[in-house]
Amino acid sequence: MKQTGTPLIERPLDGIVVLDLSRMLPGAVLARQLLDLGARVVKVEEPAAGDPMRLVPPVVGGVGTGFAVFFRGAESVCLDLRREEDQARVARLAGRVDVVVESFRPGTLERWGLAPAKLIGANPRLVVCSLPAFPSAGVAADRVGHDLNFVASCGLLSLLPGHGVARIQIADFTAGLLAVSSIVAALLTRASTGRGGWIEQPLATAPLAWLGWPWADAAAGGLSGMQLLLGGRLPCYRLYRCGEDGEIAVGALEPKFWTGFVGMLGLDGLARHGMDPGEDGRRAAAEIERVLATQPRAYWLERARELGLPVSAVHTLEEAREDPFYSEPGILETIRTPGGETVEAPGPALASGVTPDRPAPALGEHTRAILREFDA
Repeated sequence: MKQTGTPLIERPLDGIVVLDLSRMLPGAVLARQLLDLGARVVKVEEPAAGDPMRLVPPVVGGVGTGFAVFFRGAESVCLDLRREEDQARVARLAGRVDVVVESFRPGTLERWGLAPAKLIGANPRLVVCSLPAFPSAGVAADRVGHDLNFVASCGLLSLLPGHGVARIQIADFTAGLLAVSSIVAALLTRASTGRGGWIEQPLATAPLAWLGWPWADAAAGGLSGMQLLLGGRLPCYRLYRCGEDGEIAVGALEPKFWTGFVGMLGLDGLARHGMDPGEDGRRAAAEIERVLATQPRAYWLERARELGLPVSAVHTLEEAREDPFYSEPGILETIRTPGGETVEAPGPALASGVTPDRPAPALGEHTRAILREFDA
């Protein structure tokens, strides 16, 4: 949500042109952030069906909702990168843009005559960002995988409740977001040096950004501080069930919030057990849940709001959409599809982001115009 007062910097990447050769979610996340920051994104797609995200259901207005949300405002060019003629076109396009993004297996671009070093040699100001599964120079360079593999192998999945398959793509989203930071940093460096360079953001290493604290604790041979404090073992920081089966999330780490919370429940005697992960803490949590069960969730949420306590509902997505907070301007937006229909989705997450006022492109919609504009 945009703030009032001092104007925010909007569209700071206005004038930057990105050639997106990637496929699927990591590149899509990256493209969306760059579009929100004002960059122009030209997406190169296979002529037959385009990016597979176009077909991932549900399909609204002739396109998968994911593609509609991530690529609104982008331009689409159809080129077959297995053809020498189209490889030459991509090389010419790369000579005229600021950033190239790709997600092919290591060595693929080299076989097509489009190696990052070659592209940068022809356009020294170019920033090339690669999104391989594993680092291209290392013991796992030839491995393949998807989000689930990366999150499982690094230990992150074992820290999630139930160790089930996460219903969000942690590695893919993280890699895309990390790559945005690297690209912006590279463009900032280019402003002073005049030279671009090659960035590699492997998907397999992206989840490690979440593991700095627990990995260090494990290496030290102790109980993870993060798991102890923030893993749901403490009465002051966990989920509780209320009456009518609703759940609340209590984040009362600070003593003032914890004493306020148990005071609200008439359980002042539990004030010293908020940080207790042992048997006394478990008994305190059980007593809290017993009292919470006497009233519906809405009752306790209203009481907590009146007292200024960090207590929130555990919403389903459907419930979250009804929360007034998410209806405020800039939080959720209506995105148009190529077919003229609309979908609702979160607005720009970046403070400087502005949603482009154009739907995602139809497959190959801009091929002729782009090739003519860039003499490709």
